[in-house]
Amino acid sequence: MVNYGPDIANKQELTSKFDYNFAKEIADKLVETLEPFCERIFIAGSIRRQKSLVKDIEIVCEPKRVFIQTELFGNGKYAVIPEFHKAIREVSEKVVKGKVDGRYMQIRLKSGITLDMFMPQRDDFYRQFAIRTGSGAFSQTVIARAWVKKGWCGTANGLRKRNDYMEDGNPWEGSGVGHELPPVWQSEEDFFDWLGLKWVDPKERNV
Repeated sequence: MVNYGPDIANKQELTSKFDYNFAKEIADKLVETLEPFCERIFIAGSIRRQKSLVKDIEIVCEPKRVFIQTELFGNGKYAVIPEFHKAIREVSEKVVKGKVDGRYMQIRLKSGITLDMFMPQRDDFYRQFAIRTGSGAFSQTVIARAWVKKGWCGTANGLRKRNDYMEDGNPWEGSGVGHELPPVWQSEEDFFDWLGLKWVDPKERNV
């Protein structure tokens, strides 16, 4: 079992930011711990951009799910597998925000560093991976500007056409007949290509 104990935290001075190598080591161990219980999992944020100082760890993942029958005739729901729950408990000192079955958790790790864990919808995974890689300025001025130029807008359920509006003026967020949905991207490079952008190495996104 990977040791996430205080001996690791003591190597780092009490500061609001952590050395890249220190944070990358913790992030790699987190991925190693969680990967068996995920369909896919990637390090994002300033670690992926290889910043020399890192404020927190950002991970984008899709936990594995299992169907749980809740009614006699087969009705039920898909829930995150128990092993993922257990792995999160093992590495956590405190869950600050969110829950395992949600889309976002902020966790204070036993190593002393904060984990922001994003668990997007499957169809929106690689858009979220690109956004959560950052930087914030790059995501806003390059990525978001590109989808706006194509006539799309961001919603809680992914990109939707700007001209698909409900009566209250808010963009339509669901799925159904009569509305165009974005494609299901197979990689971050695929998402950039759909936007009409050349893929940019994460190290070059520190704008």
